[in-house]
Amino acid sequence: MIDGIFFIGHISIDRIYNINGSNLQPGGAALYAAIAAKTLADNVYLISVVGRDYPFLDILDTFSRRFIKISNSPSTRFSIKYNERWEAKYLEVKYGSGLKISPSLVPVEIMSPKSMVHISPLSPQRVRRILKLVREKNPEVKISINTWIGYIKGINKDILREIASEADFFILNDSEAKALTDAKSLTTALKLLKSRTLVVTLGDLGAIVSKDGDIQVVPALRVPVEKIMDTTGAGDTWCGSFLAAYKQTSDLMKSVTAASIISSIKCTGWGFSKLLNLKFKDVNDLINYVIGLKEGGMQKNILDYLAKTC
Repeated sequence: MIDGIFFIGHISIDRIYNINGSNLQPGGAALYAAIAAKTLADNVYLISVVGRDYPFLDILDTFSRRFIKISNSPSTRFSIKYNERWEAKYLEVKYGSGLKISPSLVPVEIMSPKSMVHISPLSPQRVRRILKLVREKNPEVKISINTWIGYIKGINKDILREIASEADFFILNDSEAKALTDAKSLTTALKLLKSRTLVVTLGDLGAIVSKDGDIQVVPALRVPVEKIMDTTGAGDTWCGSFLAAYKQTSDLMKSVTAASIISSIKCTGWGFSKLLNLKFKDVNDLINYVIGLKEGGMQKNILDYLAKTC
């Protein structure tokens, strides 16, 4: 049995354009989330499908390749342009091999009941099938779901609200929460959305956590940075680090804090490049790292926390 965090979703080839230039880089919601989780946890697994044309296979060697399938279909590709306010416009979306991600790929039988499954943004119909499979075969596994504004339309809204009510964690941002409930205010959206644990991210402000009727606002603890380089995957990074921290601590407040820190670090480089060699022993270790940055010991702390790569 495997006790770990399993991330299901797209691995993609991303062409990014923003005020700092352009870059071709590995991407996909599941990959961002899994890379972020690896900064705090060891037992992190990716469940996805890539094409034989995928040019970043070395990145995938960070994980066990047993759950990553290679397809003859072309890899999923996104082309995204950001304006000066970091608002994204999708210039190209080609799902390719990502369309082959299905419930049959999920190794439910070998998951420990203590495992967690995170379903990154996929079509709501597929998410519902995966959730149903995990619940039937291994009901003690905790399920986290994150969606995307592009899926919140038409009949998908009904499906997503149903999914939210069945998930252990349903994570979305404030705009998505209002769109999903057709609400004009976040206050109304919070009353309408039902989930075992509902997490609404608020960007620089932090997050709102609603559990058992108790609503708490957790301010973001951000890393002091000189320049934002790339915000692609920031939300997915937030999800992955939140889940890794929660699996370690079972503390929602500490987990939100960890997520805001790691997401901030991610944004200081292209893609997830700033996270690849970063490793923390636990959440307290991460918080000590930030304290060091605020006290001016930036270089020392970065060297302290770089993972051994040899």
